[in-house]
Amino acid sequence: MAKKPVTPGPRVVLLHGLWMGRWAMWPLAHRLRRAGFHPVHFGYPSRARPADNAERLARWLADQPDPPLHFLAHSLGGLVLAHLFARHPEARSPATRVVLLGSPLAGSGVARRLGKTRVGRWLLDGSLVDGLAGDPPDWTAPNTLMLAGDRPIGPGRLLPGELDIPNDGTVAVAETRVERLAAHRRVPVNHFALLWSGQVAQLAIDHLSVTDAAATDR
Repeated sequence: MAKKPVTPGPRVVLLHGLWMGRWAMWPLAHRLRRAGFHPVHFGYPSRARPADNAERLARWLADQPDPPLHFLAHSLGGLVLAHLFARHPEARSPATRVVLLGSPLAGSGVARRLGKTRVGRWLLDGSLVDGLAGDPPDWTAPNTLMLAGDRPIGPGRLLPGELDIPNDGTVAVAETRVERLAAHRRVPVNHFALLWSGQVAQLAIDHLSVTDAAATDR
């Protein structure tokens, strides 16, 4: 008997964070695939301006034969999405759902501090502009879950006074709180463990799986 063809599930765009690549999202992609989703990776030069990367993402989305439905982004990737949705609102539909992992949509105190040094400006470069240093576009995607870590283990702890408590060692929980999020939840992991935590993956899958009418945009 011939096997029935497998129907691909909803496509989810995965965006990595600063100094990372597509590889950083592989653990989440594996869990999403097992849950019936079709993850697709978007890589970008993370030291470029988030606005420029949003334009790269918009062109990439326009070239997709099957437009992705949902988005999942870690850290800086959420700022790229903020620019994408502000500049290209057609990139999301009323059914689009978004999961952000530790994205400092209110700006990053650690990044601002680093940006005051020569080495820090070189390391962060364009990511500071309307991004990590603050002043990104207002968040406009209402069906969004923010997952913020509160285990304070990470490089940001090397800069005393720059991280409010609670934090994930890189980003303060307060820096992930903005208007128009559907939900904000703290999880007991640090900034990088957001990428491989089973709890985080399940919360993301649960959010992306909602299809009822109450989840649609107004």
